[in-house]
Amino acid sequence: MELKIGRKEFVEALETVSSVVSSRPTLPILGNVLIEARKKEVVLTATDLEVGIVLAVEAQVKGEGRLTIPAKKLLDVVREMPGESIEAESDSASRLLLKSGAVDIKLLGLAADEFPALPEVKKDAEIKVAGATLARMIRKTMYAVSADETRYVLNGAYLVWEKHELKMVTTDGRRLAFIRAPITATSGKGEAIVPAKALAELTRLFAQGDREVTVTLGEGYARFSAGGATLTTRLIDGNFPDYEQVIPKAQDKKVLVDTDLFLAGVKRSSIIAADRSSSVRLDVKKGVLTLTAASNELGEAREDVPITYNGDSLSVAYNARFLMDVLKQVESKEVQLELSTALAPGVLRPVGDDTYICVVMPIRI
Repeated sequence: MELKIGRKEFVEALETVSSVVSSRPTLPILGNVLIEARKKEVVLTATDLEVGIVLAVEAQVKGEGRLTIPAKKLLDVVREMPGESIEAESDSASRLLLKSGAVDIKLLGLAADEFPALPEVKKDAEIKVAGATLARMIRKTMYAVSADETRYVLNGAYLVWEKHELKMVTTDGRRLAFIRAPITATSGKGEAIVPAKALAELTRLFAQGDREVTVTLGEGYARFSAGGATLTTRLIDGNFPDYEQVIPKAQDKKVLVDTDLFLAGVKRSSIIAADRSSSVRLDVKKGVLTLTAASNELGEAREDVPITYNGDSLSVAYNARFLMDVLKQVESKEVQLELSTALAPGVLRPVGDDTYICVVMPIRI
């Protein structure tokens, strides 16, 4: 293998694929990145056997070949190389020589034959969605993914697609986030649970630009691809809860509040709120929302926020972080808070946007 590649492009590609490499791989080869020189490009592959990324980068290839090199170490070296381009050459002893200016660095690797092949994804269904749209959907729901491994079906996002619409749902049992968006093409209909690690990598891969992402789903696996980038992931096997039953249908108290004022008030209250529950109390009455928080160690906080509301008074408490996670993702000037009783779930909706809904369970006052 012999090639020449731009240093900046090489660094960016290595940063992308190295993100899936475990700091403590179960097999030594899983700590490596597979480098394949093909015609006019270099293809980098990394995997932890659950999620795999393949990324193609333009290069001047003088000799084709394959080799694996420790991913993190290669990235550290390439970052510190001088000059705008790097020459790379491998030998029969699985060593990679990197040259740039007066710098020569030789790294020891492992034979490419030992690197595990990414799984084939049999096409049971295929959908296409704008990369920026997919990344936005993930960003607006990711915070509600459960970290409790005993509830493994909640450790990812539930995707449901039919006709020309894609829905994404996440929940940890105490809150739920729902978003829907149009898809440009669809083949079949169905559902899948995509694990959290894959979701995080997808936002890094496809958040920028206007590329269309092709999502191919097969038995147990999904493949997301656009341009020279592909992510393959194992899907979570199990039945996701019926999210439609969780979203309240008839909330009789609807409060309109400025999103920024609400978020700022909750942030200030959270500083004082007790660490264990991080509870912030909301007292709703005509024209005003009063936020209060208290802690035996720190003291008390009280703040009034103007609202549009003419119904009966109600007091309810929520985890401050749960409210902030939602409000940070609301893009509209105002948000609608829908309530019924002090112990019923609260619903938050951006005003003027019916594609995004968040449900938060209250804390007993």
